Amino acid sequence: MILGILGSAAKDSVTREILLRAGERVARAKTRLHLVDLAVEFPEPHRLAEYDDPPPGSQTARLRALAARCDAAVLATPVYHGSYSALLKNALDHLTGDALTGRPVGLIAAGGGPRGAGTACDQLRTVVRALGGWAAPTHVATTAADLVPGPPLDFLDARLDALAAELLSFPRPSRRPPP
Repeated sequence: MILGILGSAAKDSVTREILLRAGERVARAKTRLHLVDLAVEFPEPHRLAEYDDPPPGSQTARLRALAARCDAAVLATPVYHGSYSALLKNALDHLTGDALTGRPVGLIAAGGGPRGAGTACDQLRTVVRALGGWAAPTHVATTAADLVPGPPLDFLDARLDALAAELLSFPRPSRRPPP
């Protein structure tokens, strides 16, 4: 299972569209993308006091359990002021430092322009490394203009194909029990 974490609060966001397109690609390889919509499933700020011992069923416990069960992950974010979303930051802050150990992680960012989206992906590479994961070499930095039929969409599709191939070719991590 590939864990797709959506850091956008907008129901019809470009970020969601691109993450779903990535999910279509992994589905073709008979792998499931488990979408976690942070705005719907994790609407409340995580409680810092529960970090060391989150109660069973809490947002933190559920997110940690999903991370422990996944073979790979995809972090998808809109770009706000040249960085990734606070919604995604809040969720990632409540994972343990080894949450993504040995797992490939795909990065998707949707911004007003390609440079801002690329910067958000670069920032997330550092976070993935801090969580023990391996950021896939191909990231997808996109804008709404890339979804119009023609060369930009063709290029976007090629990048999504490459990202999915990288995630699916990585050796599966050994299973470990959820914290």
